Amino acid sequence: MSRLTSIFRNLRLILSRELTEQIGAQLSEVETRLNQRADGYEQTMDQRMDERSVAVDRRLDEYEKALDSRLDERDLALDSRLDERDAALNSRLDERETTLDLRLDERQSTLDQRVDERFVERTREMDLRLDDRFARNEKHIDEKFVAQDHRLDERMERHERKTDAMIRQFSTDIVERNDVMLQLFEQRLDKQRRELKALRESGQPKTETVSTGEENSESADESHGQLISFRKLANVASHATTKIKQAGASPLYHQILEWKKVAHEELDKFSPDEQEVVDYILSFVDDARELHYVRQHLRRFVATLQRIPPAQKSSDRLLELGSLSHIAPAIKKYCGYNEVHCADFWESDQASVVETVSQRKGDHRQPETHTFELRNFNVERDVFPYPDNHFRAVLCCELIEHLQSDPMHMLWECNRVLEPDGWLLLTTPNIASCRAIEGLLVGCAPYLLAQYNVRETVDQHNREYAPYEVGVALAAAGFDVVELETEDVWARSNPAILDLLRQVHIGTELRGDNIFALAKKTSVPVERYPKELYID
Repeated sequence: MSRLTSIFRNLRLILSRELTEQIGAQLSEVETRLNQRADGYEQTMDQRMDERSVAVDRRLDEYEKALDSRLDERDLALDSRLDERDAALNSRLDERETTLDLRLDERQSTLDQRVDERFVERTREMDLRLDDRFARNEKHIDEKFVAQDHRLDERMERHERKTDAMIRQFSTDIVERNDVMLQLFEQRLDKQRRELKALRESGQPKTETVSTGEENSESADESHGQLISFRKLANVASHATTKIKQAGASPLYHQILEWKKVAHEELDKFSPDEQEVVDYILSFVDDARELHYVRQHLRRFVATLQRIPPAQKSSDRLLELGSLSHIAPAIKKYCGYNEVHCADFWESDQASVVETVSQRKGDHRQPETHTFELRNFNVERDVFPYPDNHFRAVLCCELIEHLQSDPMHMLWECNRVLEPDGWLLLTTPNIASCRAIEGLLVGCAPYLLAQYNVRETVDQHNREYAPYEVGVALAAAGFDVVELETEDVWARSNPAILDLLRQVHIGTELRGDNIFALAKKTSVPVERYPKELYID
């Protein structure tokens, strides 16, 4: 019996060793197969990755880095997951081996058959699970690539739509700008027609223009050059070679008196286009006192509107200094500025007020109403309450002559708040006009507004300017003067005065009673206190 037991014990040991060897061989075979499948999968994945990479490179080169990064991340994730699955599989195989060792003693008689069956079954299941897992991973990667391709296509379509919209908007802006420029050209053409008409009637042009060059300055050095050129204009009067004969004084005096009776004629006559602008301006004035003021300034308002550079974009902003809101609606309608800011030139108890102007109901079926924010600050002392490079254009109309001490501060601030290549339109009475000379010859003050105010206001003229002084001030403030013109807006120039100037060899250019200077911002300010305007 003991011998039989010993035989059985030896048999069990032999069977256990054979079974262990058999299991080890099968495990080695399984491991080899897994490695082969993993190598095959890795090769397949590399091939697919290469194909996808080539396709993506061909479609969108700009996304190459991002896509490569994401593919690398996916590759690392797959390797990490395969390593985790391999570790889990090894752990599970170890557990199964321990279980089999424990159950060998209990189920020795059926061990071989059941182990073989179970091992074959589990191996088959494992192969199926691995095949399914690899198939799901491959499908997931394919879906990710398809989704990525779809997103890339959508982004390209969005970019194409955005580009098409920008092109359409740019085309629209070009058309609108051409329309505005055509309107401006027609306005300038009407102005030339008026000048030709005045030339035929009086024998002398009403408006004289000094050209400052076609090319805009880009540096402070060129602005200094402008200073020199404008200062040379001041020496024109010294070139007179003859004197007025005493015999002609008396006839000239009577000619001046006779001309004063008709000097205001023709100024209130407007072309059809100008009359449309005039009617539009008057439609917003209802107060009797304001109406009197506006009627006095209609010719100047029209001349100013004709010289305002039109807006090029819907976002362009315009600042009107010294505004009374009389022409602000016309600026919006005829110059294309949807955003017009108004400012007074003197401080007030209220730093900001809302101004609302409305058309008279009887003149229009649907009266217009415009609301503007009016800022109150001291243009000679305060920093303008606007950011740098904020406006496309600034109007400084009939303002500088009211300043008491420091006009250059205002011009420097205008430079600051203007965009690069922004426009400044400055208008002011011309102290060197025929009208001023006419007043001096008959013993009157040359100023257009020489009286003191009975009320405590700042409406009086403290200093009037000659055209060359305006040019000096603008050039010193960093502006390139594109147009420097004068035009009769208060009274027509007396032909007798112009003839007198020719007799003494003094130029007749720039003798209109109001100065119109259009300047472009081209540099930072170059001179704070020009000697023509300040006492050292």
